[in-house]
Amino acid sequence: MATLVQHNPTPKVGVIAIVWQQQQVLLVKRKFAPHAGHWGFPGGKLEWGETMSEGAARELLEETAIHAKMDAPFACYDVLANDENNQLAHHYVMVAVRGEYQSGEAIAADDAEAVGWFSPHQLPTPQCPDLAEIIERSR
Repeated sequence: MATLVQHNPTPKVGVIAIVWQQQQVLLVKRKFAPHAGHWGFPGGKLEWGETMSEGAARELLEETAIHAKMDAPFACYDVLANDENNQLAHHYVMVAVRGEYQSGEAIAADDAEAVGWFSPHQLPTPQCPDLAEIIERSR
């Protein structure tokens, strides 16, 4: 008799790095879902054994080649996205971690299609949800 495997999805924990340099914030244009093609923060899934600050620093480096001194987390956000059949496809709890630029030249790598430093008053579009609010809260 075949064993039934019950599918029980759970939310994933992710981190986003909000990094500042000379009154500009670092943003990436996302290459993959959720929100592919939208501008947001470097980030991704938290790995086993990482602190949120360590995870944010790692994701930042992987996606942008930037090193930053990451502070403690300051906010959490839900990221819920449906597929083409309007079924929930992504459920993340994203932890926002503020950082101060240390070194490196911003280069789009890994999950980033593009990367750049932007004034909070001249943000690119389209934007990931909550982008402006997260920037304001990180100041």
